[in-house]
Amino acid sequence: MPELRDLFKQAGDDHLSVKIKEPEFIAHMMYGWRISKEFHSSNITIICISSGGDFYREATESEYNIFRELGWKSAIYVLYLSNCRSKLSKLDARINVSIVENESIRTIRKLKSSRQQILRNLNKVKSKLNKNEQNRKISI
Repeated sequence: MPELRDLFKQAGDDHLSVKIKEPEFIAHMMYGWRISKEFHSSNITIICISSGGDFYREATESEYNIFRELGWKSAIYVLYLSNCRSKLSKLDARINVSIVENESIRTIRKLKSSRQQILRNLNKVKSKLNKNEQNRKISI
């Protein structure tokens, strides 16, 4: 089971992760998640930056466990898929309310378009996760 420093190294080695270097820390971002290491204390934290709202939140204990169990890349994919499913359920509810309340066709089309985009992203990341899992099985 990887520790946080191992996860940070995995993120740094991942060519899809975006590297951010600030005066106080260095970080790697991918699919709405950021792992950062402070220079002065070597403290490593994982932050969710895609949950919405005006602030970021640190990963919950269960999310940290997912990272520890699956590693950086697979955990990112699993948590991104979970986030997409949550967004889809909210959008479906919003579409149903819009239809019931007889809102404009333009609003409903916009919501459906957003839903289609999320579904495309979901399917793209699902295939990446499956490919990543196959590669992990081959290397083991």
